[in-house]
Amino acid sequence: MRDFASLFGSQYQTIFGGSPSCTGGSGSLGGSSSSSSGDCCSSSGGGGSSGTSQRRRSVSLGPFRRRIRSEFSLLDYFFHQPKHGRHTRYPNRTFMLMAAGFLFIICGALIHILDPYLLIFKWKLIFQEGSEIFNLWRTPPVDLYIKIYLFNVTNAEDFMAGRAEKMQIEEVGPYVYRELMSHDNITFNDNGTVSTRPHHPLIFQKGMSGNLREDDVFMMPNIALLSIAHVAAKQPYFIRWPINLLIRQTKVQPLERQTAREFMYGYPTTLTTLGYTFLPNWISFDKVGLIDRMYDFDDDFETFYTGETTASVSGLYDTYLGSPDLAQWNGSHCSNIRNASDGTKFKSFIEPDDQLLFFRKSMCRAQILIQNGTDYEVDGLRATKFVFEENALDNGEYDPRNKCYCRKGNCLPRGLIDVTSCYYGFPIALSYPHFLDADPKVRSHVNGSRPDPTAHRSHFMINPISGLPLELSVKFQINMVLDDLSSMAHCEKFSKLVVPALWFEIMMPGLPPTLLSRFLFYLKILPFGDQVVKHSLLAFGGILLLVAITKVSLTLSSAYSSAYRISNELRESLW
Repeated sequence: MRDFASLFGSQYQTIFGGSPSCTGGSGSLGGSSSSSSGDCCSSSGGGGSSGTSQRRRSVSLGPFRRRIRSEFSLLDYFFHQPKHGRHTRYPNRTFMLMAAGFLFIICGALIHILDPYLLIFKWKLIFQEGSEIFNLWRTPPVDLYIKIYLFNVTNAEDFMAGRAEKMQIEEVGPYVYRELMSHDNITFNDNGTVSTRPHHPLIFQKGMSGNLREDDVFMMPNIALLSIAHVAAKQPYFIRWPINLLIRQTKVQPLERQTAREFMYGYPTTLTTLGYTFLPNWISFDKVGLIDRMYDFDDDFETFYTGETTASVSGLYDTYLGSPDLAQWNGSHCSNIRNASDGTKFKSFIEPDDQLLFFRKSMCRAQILIQNGTDYEVDGLRATKFVFEENALDNGEYDPRNKCYCRKGNCLPRGLIDVTSCYYGFPIALSYPHFLDADPKVRSHVNGSRPDPTAHRSHFMINPISGLPLELSVKFQINMVLDDLSSMAHCEKFSKLVVPALWFEIMMPGLPPTLLSRFLFYLKILPFGDQVVKHSLLAFGGILLLVAITKVSLTLSSAYSSAYRISNELRESLW
């Protein structure tokens, strides 16, 4: 800026006091050289009239010189650092504004690029001894329940006597149990996995079961007799004969009065006790209970990912019973459980087209979950709704991949999945409640089945960032699928029937308040704060830069306008 003033001063040097050689060695409009320049002009002019005229003109234009000095000293204020002592300099306010603006913008850009919230959240997802997510997974502090609905046969005598063509069933329930899920005997492995033994004790909830009690008596299928008859019917006569003799001697019937607890958890009978004693190769149990079998985890051991290599898969299955594949199925589509969830935690950072896997021992397989909407909110947290894929219980009729669910080449009708291998070898098949989506022929075996898509479909509400289940409802029905029993005593009426036994719902109505408040902070407040800080830094930095640039622009504009005005005034005064 001083160069500009010097050039301006040189252009009008005759006005301010003489020839270029008479500037007093300064040539600056901002210096104090008026006396020296006046002396120079006097000596050079020899006291002539021209020198006198120039001195008068210089004196008369003194105010212009002071205005120019004032205008350009403002620019010096913004673009030069004032000296305080020999070595110390302090930046002016405009420079500080620019520097602060750039700093805030850089910080905001770094937050946007590096995303520290995401980095910290991924670190929080990793299973480590004593970490928060690990403790939540080890013993989930959630309200997990199983609701059980039994089927009471209301016309048992008429059906057994041949007076009724079909059994008439009546739904009774729910019997509600709380599931105290935990992972015990935990061992961290060197390959980024953790091994554990699952534990799922059930506690009966009287208050949630209405007027129902575990000692309520109903007429229900004799699971032990029908299972033994189903297995023995395929054997040679010399094996069937002693079993038929045993059935006749014990006078056991395929439909009998049982308490709800006996039917669910089993009880020893003369038939099962004798069979287990004398025919251990064929009858490997001394009591039969479907819920007891569903929750028999004594010999199970599982391995889950810790998330060390990929944070999003922490808490998902690596192996079950030492293998990523279930032994009862052939082909990876049917047998694979790797990357499945046991319901405690699902995959994190779910993408719009992602599918999930869900595995429970009671299902005897991993179920594929597909997205059914993303614009949900549960208790203030964002949720994606997942459901079982269409034709999940198809045996290859509509989805050829499901052919591998045909056990030993025998494909059950659509809507039934053979899970014999998971239930003592009993002829058990899973379906949706009341045979929802099953082949109509299956529903025709009994009267009283009333499928309702609204009441009987499963769904999963999952937070897509954390993989946290916010709400669960998993519904299946356990049925007996019987072969030709015409050669077995007392069981002839049940030949080639599909007999519904019970249906259950594993459900989590929502997160408890303490856990909900914690995840509201992690998943809503912290991300919002992260965005506020980022945008505030960018906005404030931009404002500071704008203010600094505006101040410089206004000052420059004012200075150049003043210089132009002074120049015009000088021309008018001269001419």
